[in-house]
Amino acid sequence: MLKKIEELSILNKKTPEQIGLKLSEETGEVTQALLSATNAPGSAYKKEGVEDVKEECVDVIMVALSLFFKMGGSKEEFEETLKTKTTKWEKVSEIK
Repeated sequence: MLKKIEELSILNKKTPEQIGLKLSEETGEVTQALLSATNAPGSAYKKEGVEDVKEECVDVIMVALSLFFKMGGSKEEFEETLKTKTTKWEKVSEIK
């Protein structure tokens, strides 16, 4: 799937700036779904659940990947960076 997202990202007519704005929009949708799913005051009326939160998270991931590839990143670079960041996250988690 990563290769497919890379291919679609290259074909995407949106500019990096537009993709960045879309990423912000999608992040807001995660927030809205999460507030509704957790019955936060004023948000429960939307009737969104855990599945909606997960779906919105995937949208964020896809748009972030699209921006990564639009900025010239490769699948290999993504995997290496992900490995580096995961190792860093693991080390920080061990400290706490």
